[in-house]
Amino acid sequence: MKLLPRLCMATGTGTGDGDGEGSASSSTKRATAVSSSSSTVSTSSAAAAAVSESSSSTSLPSLSSATSASLAASFVHVATLLPLSARPSPCAAVVAATGGSLPGLVVARPSCVALHDLSTLEATSTSDAAAGAGAGSVKCVARLPGGGGGGAAVTGHQDGRLRLWRVSSRSPGRIRLAAALPTVSDRLRRFPVPSNHVAVRRHHRRLWIEHADAVSGVAASADGRLLFSVSWDKTLKVWAAPSLRCLQSLAAHDDAVNAVAVAPDGTVYTGSADRRVRVWAPRPRPRPAARGKKQPVYHLVATLSRHTAAVNALAVGRGGQALYSGGNDRCVLVWEREDSASHMAAVGALRGHRKAVLSVACAPGGLVVSGSADQTVRAWRRAADGRGYACVAVIDGHGTAVRSVAAAPLPVLQKRSRAGGVDGGGGDEEWRVCSASFDGQECGRE
Repeated sequence: MKLLPRLCMATGTGTGDGDGEGSASSSTKRATAVSSSSSTVSTSSAAAAAVSESSSSTSLPSLSSATSASLAASFVHVATLLPLSARPSPCAAVVAATGGSLPGLVVARPSCVALHDLSTLEATSTSDAAAGAGAGSVKCVARLPGGGGGGAAVTGHQDGRLRLWRVSSRSPGRIRLAAALPTVSDRLRRFPVPSNHVAVRRHHRRLWIEHADAVSGVAASADGRLLFSVSWDKTLKVWAAPSLRCLQSLAAHDDAVNAVAVAPDGTVYTGSADRRVRVWAPRPRPRPAARGKKQPVYHLVATLSRHTAAVNALAVGRGGQALYSGGNDRCVLVWEREDSASHMAAVGALRGHRKAVLSVACAPGGLVVSGSADQTVRAWRRAADGRGYACVAVIDGHGTAVRSVAAAPLPVLQKRSRAGGVDGGGGDEEWRVCSASFDGQECGRE
């Protein structure tokens, strides 16, 4: 089986809250299919409103509704990105990024990482095929902002290690493997101290800086100075990006941890198979007199327990004021910030997927996308009054479960160049939505 990331383009008008009118005709004219594969996209009110209230046993109210004219959007298939090699890809992940030193899309596969231009979708930088050989399946990937030591991306692997990739300064078209975490120097520094060894199972001990199972999620802080990784070993680890050292390891959940997300203020959210979402916040820095003392960097703030099944995906939106969590209960729960001990309050659920929600992503401009084991991607937009969401598109085309989704607005300069140097008009918005699945060599061919 091969990973086929599915790229789609959305156009619409409106503010960040989702008000405005869609532009389906202009979207169709601007988009050009660059592969023989095609996807089926449903944007009619009837299809978008195909919401099953029995999709989840949660008692939360449903926030999803039929598509209104003010929230209309249209999606057309743009490209299918085939693997760089003909070898099967047992697992992979995709993430979108804009701005900084890493514009465009990051596509990670078991043996290589590639950066794609957001407008043309062409690969601008690729790694050597043998760089990640032997690392096992790629479980997750995250963009590392330029401030974090010049890193391009971080991938989490089946072998329990993280790998840092950087764009070569001598050859911008190549990506090199900069480090594997934990690094050899970090391991050697901690190995002689007995207290650094912890029991991971009976008669088996490891350094606390090592993950004992697959790395299932990775995220970076807004300034790129911290990395956060979660694993099926039930832990959350905090890494310093500049020094590439592990700062802290937390026993985060009672079961495998599947997802991690970071808010702009540094708050960290983890989702687990134990059906809980936990909130972690940094402690104040120690005073200079106590600088030599070991103090935890992050501590538990709250536990959010409204899912009725395993939590698989997390995404932070609206500048950290909203959290979206998807799980095996076939819905996306919407959490909003509140000034209380619970930190976040569940305000409702986005229902419509008929199987487990495996991935969730947010894009500036009020767009939320979710990928599911039902082989579809759903796009949601928040109503102008903030009281509900509309499912503006149901994107078909994958032959198996959608494991990863990403969304990003197309930069204004790129939109102008696509329109022949003429601005498309005030308020016009355009997104790239990328989804990854295990489709084999053919994907959505009609």
